[in-house]
Amino acid sequence: MTVLSRHPTSQGEVVYTRCLCGSVGVRLRPSTTKRPPHEVLLAQGPPAVPLPG
Repeated sequence: MTVLSRHPTSQGEVVYTRCLCGSVGVRLRPSTTKRPPHEVLLAQGPPAVPLPG
């Protein structure tokens, strides 16, 4: 998984990622003191489709 960008928010950090299959995901890493730390997958696109040719 490749991190495309990170953005701090009042709820934690929003991270945009790209999977090996090409889909893009949006994850929230909450700023919390709970253990273990967790992240929430907010959205995940379908795998990328290769262009013809």
